[in-house]
Amino acid sequence: MRRSAILMLTLMVAGAFAGTINITNDTGSYDFYYVYISPSSSDSWGDDWMGSTEIIYPGNTRSFSVSNNTYDVMIEDEDGDTYTFWNVRVNGTVNMVVDLGHLGEQNWGGGSSSSGSSAGLAPITIENDLGSWTIWYIYGDPSDSPWGDDRLGSELLHPGETMTFYVPAGDYYDFKVVDEDDDTYTLWEVWVDSDGFYWSVDLSDMD
Repeated sequence: MRRSAILMLTLMVAGAFAGTINITNDTGSYDFYYVYISPSSSDSWGDDWMGSTEIIYPGNTRSFSVSNNTYDVMIEDEDGDTYTFWNVRVNGTVNMVVDLGHLGEQNWGGGSSSSGSSAGLAPITIENDLGSWTIWYIYGDPSDSPWGDDRLGSELLHPGETMTFYVPAGDYYDFKVVDEDDDTYTLWEVWVDSDGFYWSVDLSDMD
């Protein structure tokens, strides 16, 4: 009787977690700090599945046990950028290899992306060539839109350093940099194609 009860309990537990979502960090240089997995029928993300001390480093994979169902998955990296996948159907094992092309929102396995375009995402690289002044804020937004969030977040861009962020290709963008003295450096209506854009900001660019 006891053995039968244990066997039944084992089968019930196995059935409750019959699926696995493997998330591989293929971004190259950005750590994944948070992972949220929620049934697609839910209107809430719930708690972070990673725990307070876990990180998915570039090149590493983390497995999450779930029941067979359809899920929405959101990953947040060290810069606060998110990779959101809707309607991830789990019936066994799903391998999600996440790279920088997945920034924003999209249907897993294809479909439209609310933050991308048919031209895909393009890299924007900013180099601090100001000599001895640190860059505190970086903005990069479509020319027909107001300034959005600071792309640096809580980081600073010290002299000689570069940072890269990604935007949908095939549009005109305005870029603004603010240094530690509140001096600004602005470029207007820069066409960004799939090759992206590189800006080495120096003192001659000051507004």
